[in-house]
Amino acid sequence: MPQNISQPISVFGPVEADIQNKKFSSAMKRLIKISNEFSKDIRFLSLLSMTQKALSDTNGLLKTLEVIADQTASPAAHLDYMAGLYAAGRLNEALDVGLHLQEINDEKGLTEIHERYLTRLLIKIYLEFSDFEGIQETLEGFHSRYRLDDTMLWCLGLVSLSVLRTDEALTYFRDAVAMNPGNDQAWVSLAMLHEERGDRELAVANLEKALDANPSNATGLKLMSKWGTFNLEQTQKIMGKLSYYLSKHEFDEEVSLCYVELLKEAQSTQLAEFEIDKLILNDPTNSQFRAVKKNLEELSIL
Repeated sequence: MPQNISQPISVFGPVEADIQNKKFSSAMKRLIKISNEFSKDIRFLSLLSMTQKALSDTNGLLKTLEVIADQTASPAAHLDYMAGLYAAGRLNEALDVGLHLQEINDEKGLTEIHERYLTRLLIKIYLEFSDFEGIQETLEGFHSRYRLDDTMLWCLGLVSLSVLRTDEALTYFRDAVAMNPGNDQAWVSLAMLHEERGDRELAVANLEKALDANPSNATGLKLMSKWGTFNLEQTQKIMGKLSYYLSKHEFDEEVSLCYVELLKEAQSTQLAEFEIDKLILNDPTNSQFRAVKKNLEELSIL
């Protein structure tokens, strides 16, 4: 049985104070000292998981979350463990936990909050596997009890696209952004669909909405750099967005190449060469980078 007995402040108080003050290394040292005595205590395990998360100890965190889930058998604990597995890229294990929770839901019923969280995690996993049938079945089960949110509507649009029902997909994407104008993924999906239908002007307008909502949407940035017909001011604006993104994700090769192409069009050859040199240093054997570098050198000679 889990130990939920309240412990004296002298035992856990200093650890909680360290966590509150963001002294996570100190908190871990204190937890290690009392681990033999309190390794099964839920309060201890909760503090340990918070500390491991702060210290980016992914393996340790997952072990702790698994123990908590086993000891408490609570849906919330299993959801935390499932989310941790998903974040660590252990998709099959995360899916197993999710399917177990679905069984619990069929037998006992989860709260709406827990079921909504579970559904969102499951569709993220199914998206990774491109399992559109899994997405549809999961959302149909959820929708039989609760209202779909904007992310779920967006996913149903992807399901429709997978079977070439483009009009239906368009409706789902529009409903998603109507429900939440900040859903950058749905705006990008709308943009791609309008581009496919030959309406580039509307596609670019949708990309602008996506990037307003999330300047770090990599797909939106790449498409904008390829589809846009820019004057100097617009070119500088999109280059600013690309530069900001690359300051956070320095070696995103596709976005970097888009940035180099725009710099080349803006005749900022030296800066373009600097950007491609960074990519070559990171991946010296990449023939595409070297071809871009050669082209830039030829331009600088002209």
